[in-house]
Parts: sequence; C-alpha cells; structure tokens
Amino acid sequence: MAKIEVQLSGGGHSGLVWSKESVLRLRRDHRILGSLVGADARFPREMTGLPLLLSEQEMHVLIEEAVIRLVYLPRLVLPLSQEVKEKAEKYDEDSYQKQIQLLKNERELSIRSFADRIVEGKRKKMLQKIKRQKTEEKSSEEPIIEIDKEKVIAEEVAKIQPIKKEHQVIQIFTQDPWIDDCDKLEARLSHPTTDVDKCRLFAFKILWKKGYYITEGSKFGGDYLVYLGDPVKFHASYIVLCLDKNSHNSLFSRPQDLVAKSRLGGQVHKTVLIAKLNVTKDGVSFTSIRRNFSKRQVQYFLSTDDGEANSQEYSDDNMQTFDADEPKLVDNADEDPKLLDSAGDDHQKVDNANDDAKLVDNENDEVEEGFEDEI
Repeated sequence: MAKIEVQLSGGGHSGLVWSKESVLRLRRDHRILGSLVGADARFPREMTGLPLLLSEQEMHVLIEEAVIRLVYLPRLVLPLSQEVKEKAEKYDEDSYQKQIQLLKNERELSIRSFADRIVEGKRKKMLQKIKRQKTEEKSSEEPIIEIDKEKVIAEEVAKIQPIKKEHQVIQIFTQDPWIDDCDKLEARLSHPTTDVDKCRLFAFKILWKKGYYITEGSKFGGDYLVYLGDPVKFHASYIVLCLDKNSHNSLFSRPQDLVAKSRLGGQVHKTVLIAKLNVTKDGVSFTSIRRNFSKRQVQYFLSTDDGEANSQEYSDDNMQTFDADEPKLVDNADEDPKLLDSAGDDHQKVDNANDDAKLVDNENDEVEEGFEDEI
C-alpha cells in the first residue's frame, strides 16, 4: 500500500494530512488520531474539517512503521511567483465567467417554465391599453391580440443582468491546487533533544505499541489521554504526564502536588500516570497514582522490570510522616502501567479489559467491591 503523504509544518515539529481517505486509514488501521484543525464545525456534533494535524510523536511512530512519507514545500513559505499569480487570477476570472453563464442558464430555464404566464400577462396589459383607447374613441369592437412567445422569451432573456464581481462565490481550497510533485522535497523528522521531549516520545511509543489509542491531553492538565478503545466509543482511562528528572523529584517531594494530581484523576474518573525518563535515557518508567477517597489516602505504584512493586501511601491526616524518597524508580519500558493498592500487604492491579478501571485482587482475582464508585 502506498505511503501516506504528510506535509511538515510548525518548524518541522508537526505534520498535516489533507486527504480524508488517509485520515480514515490512519485511524482505522494504525490507531493514530491526530487533531483536525481546519474549518470549524457549523452544526452540533459536527467534526472540525481537514487538515489533520499530526504530532511529532505520532509521526515518529508512523515513520518507524513505514506508513507515511514526509514532504516539505518551500513554496508555501516563499513569496508567490508571477506564474502562480497568473494561474490564480486566470482561475478566478474563469470561475466568475462560469458563474455568470450558470446564472443566465438558470434564469432562462425559469423564464421558459413561466413563458405561458408571461405571455398571458403581456396580452392582458395590451388589451387593457387598447380598451382605454377604444373607450376614448367610443368604439365597441373587440381587439384581437397575437403575441410571439419565442420573441417574448428572447426579450426576457436579454434583460438578465450578470452578477457583480463582488457577489461571486469564492471557492476555498483545502490545499494549494497548483502544487506539483517537483515542488515537494523529501524531508526528515528531527529527533528530540530535551529530556521532556524524549520522555514524551518513549511514553507514546510504549503505550501505542500496547494497543491503546492516544490523544493530546492538555484539557486535563497532562501530555496525553489514553483510551482502551476508539475515543468515539470509549472515555479516556489514563492521564499521562511526562516529566524530566527535576520535575519528577519536585512532584514527589511535595505532598501537596501529589494530592493535586491524585484529586485531578479522581474527579474525572481517570488514573494519573507519571512517566519519567530512565537513567540511560532509552525508555521510561511509569508511576500510577489514584486517590482512595474512603481512606483519605493517595496511593501510588512504581513499576519495575522484575515485576516487583514499590508502593507508598500518603494520608491527609499525617502529612508530616509522608516519605517520598522510599519508592525506587526502575526502568520499565515493557511493563503495563498498573495501579496497586498499598493500603494493605496484598498488591492489586488495574484490569484494563473495560473502560472503567477496576481493582483486582491478585490472590483471588475478584473485583474489590465499591472501587468502581471510588474512581
């Protein structure tokens, strides 16, 4: 199958897809959603129009999967050439003349459909005029009036006025209609350089490869929203925050920040995932946070490669004894993000089989009662 063409924009950090077939293919076959950034919706529940904006992370994944090819169009950022201006002016004039002709044809059809009524109206007017003249002359003879129908139609058609230039319909293109293949240059996507950008890329890749749908998450205060299925059918289950080392340490050193993140996830019924770049900077580890409202505790789990769990809890009534340095972060590029309840000795994990996160006891594999209501 041919690769999808993506035009680089935004300084090379994002791409545009202009074909609706390509947009459907990306969503259906590759779970890449992007963001529609074209014309605003005019009706309720109507989607925004093309083009589709792809993020840097989405493009990295698609390039690795050999799904897209990147192109750069220098002509879009350079001043218009005289040749392009002439093409645009000629197109505009041709469109204007076609609209004049279309209007004339429509009016002529309308005139012909009402020709009998027009002829009858003219006959009545002529008859009244003649009767007035006969009355003045005191004549009683009934006049005979014959009118040529085709001549009347020709006279009415000749009266049609062309539309004014300012009233013509202007076509808005979704992309430049005069771009040729010779105007397109093959482009490459630069790799992230900062720790935060690397963290975002690795987090996106890990979650995407596990089969999740991922969208931009700024409306919930995160980097990504993660869905267990197509967002058309599912609500988001996770809010992902990607942090560098300093931001991560700051978050876990201040209980107030941790409480704020846990309350955010609890209020919107989502699990908060904190992604941190590992020491070798070739993967990320995830920390899942949730708030147990019944126990007034913040409970979080740090994933590890060997399957062991380092967990911690923070109680609202015991802020001073909260120790954020106890859990140890270990790189976990292959482990699913999990949520363990650290209120007891038995570890529990989130069952991702459905949209509503459920806490499952590892010993008996039964759903803990009441947890659905807590989140």
